[in-house]
Amino acid sequence: MEFSVKRRSEDRGEMETTEQELEKRIEESPYGPRTRELLRKWMEVESTGEPGFAAFRCPPIMASGSGASIWDVDGKEYIDCLAGYSVNNIGISNVEVIEAIGEQLKKLIQYYDFPSVPRIKLSQTLINITPGDFSKKVIYSVTGSEGVETAVQLARWYTGKPFILVPYGDYHGRTPGTMSMTGEAGMWAYYNPVPPWGSAISYFPYPYCYRCPYDKSCPSCKFFCIKALESLFNNTKTPFMNVQKGISNVAAIIIEPMQASAGYIIPPTGYLAKLQEVCRKYGILLIADEVQSGMGRTGKMWACEHSGVAPDMIIFGKAIAGGLPISGVVGRKEIMDSWGPGGHLGTFAGTVLACAAANKVLEIMERDDIPQKTKEMGDYFIEGLEGLAKKHSIVGDVKGKGLFIGIEFVRDRKTKEPATKESSFMEQQCLEKGLICSHSGYFGNRFCLIPPLVISKDQIDRAMKIFDNVFTEAERKFNLL
Repeated sequence: MEFSVKRRSEDRGEMETTEQELEKRIEESPYGPRTRELLRKWMEVESTGEPGFAAFRCPPIMASGSGASIWDVDGKEYIDCLAGYSVNNIGISNVEVIEAIGEQLKKLIQYYDFPSVPRIKLSQTLINITPGDFSKKVIYSVTGSEGVETAVQLARWYTGKPFILVPYGDYHGRTPGTMSMTGEAGMWAYYNPVPPWGSAISYFPYPYCYRCPYDKSCPSCKFFCIKALESLFNNTKTPFMNVQKGISNVAAIIIEPMQASAGYIIPPTGYLAKLQEVCRKYGILLIADEVQSGMGRTGKMWACEHSGVAPDMIIFGKAIAGGLPISGVVGRKEIMDSWGPGGHLGTFAGTVLACAAANKVLEIMERDDIPQKTKEMGDYFIEGLEGLAKKHSIVGDVKGKGLFIGIEFVRDRKTKEPATKESSFMEQQCLEKGLICSHSGYFGNRFCLIPPLVISKDQIDRAMKIFDNVFTEAERKFNLL
């Protein structure tokens, strides 16, 4: 066999997109003239590395929104099943949050990473609403990625151990530090020839039961995935455990209680509790990344609550301030106080403005019992999707908790062949018909449905009609009837 190795220089050509290709996408897009005009202007002034042309074949340009509806610059309305990627949980442009921001704007916007009255109030609230009857403290960052990096830094500092274990498919950020915990090949490639900076990171399979990596079936498998993970600590040929001395080299396991960017995948009931048992047995911290799954999204304030688990640290972000950037970590007091002043800082961490907005968001969520309403709307949405699954063979699986819903599309239900091209086609058709959602997944064949938690039954019914039409179009176009 002739020797042949593909060089990175050859790969890079495959990863670049020409201006001509992007212009073609704009021309073929379903948008109005103002959107197309602005897309061309955007392409002139911003790097093509921005996520717009990756998230969608051609992204819309939004101008305004209210509740679970959003309008583009041409005035076209969309049912929002994206919520700014799980940011606008209490609705787009919530009036009460806007008023709270306006009041704080008159006083003080930011003053370094220093304490403030709104910040102290927010910290107390977070301590009260996160699971765990132990003493807790809070530390702030700006983005979800920074929150993850802070939690990992703390875990290593507190334990003095190097390794961080993370499931395949988890999304923990795109910074050089967090990219090593996200592990998506397409993203990693852009760091070549130097890989992401994170070291001592190892992976294990997530309980993706529809496509079990161990070819097992739940619940008869009796959590085989947990047994496989624990086996890494019971032999002398992995770096995680000195079996003879009983010494663990693992600082923490960091996990999304429900996987988000992998396609909104729900683990089996009890999985997280079993994982915590492994952590306790081997002296490992459990960190829950609730940046996407928290803030009422799953029908409970935090996704880990479905398993009755109180992690040692919880990372929060995205939806907490109604659209303003803020993130952070709530964790055990002894962990959070294990470093000295200046161990962590950020010029815009926990700004007064974002904290004021977050306080109002949390007030609304408690007053209006948003998690319970989310459960009710989620049950209604999932019931409707299950009805569509009986009608459309392209739907292989529907799973959700609250308004954290994933749909898996297949070409054949028996073989589970991923309907990847079909999913991309359907995403575009949804946009054309006035519904915005995201497709992702291990094979690019899942829809992530993450609407604002204030979505109405009428909007869900309208979304169902669009899905019904789009699924039919895909089955006809790709000969799946």
